[in-house]
Amino acid sequence: MLQKGVIVELVDRNFGYIRRVGIEDQLFFHADALKSLTFKELKKGDKVTFDVTESKKGPYAVNVSRV
Repeated sequence: MLQKGVIVELVDRNFGYIRRVGIEDQLFFHADALKSLTFKELKKGDKVTFDVTESKKGPYAVNVSRV
């Protein structure tokens, strides 16, 4: 299910964190999960949509697109 959130942190090593709308936790995402944009195009505060998937380390965002 497509979710909405905001970029809250970007790390120079090509990953960052998204805060989901209505949920206080933050989701990890990697630059490989971006759709139709590059990591360098993202800014803190950008609104995004994404899907959530699970790994051994917990949930993370995939198919991340800027709104």
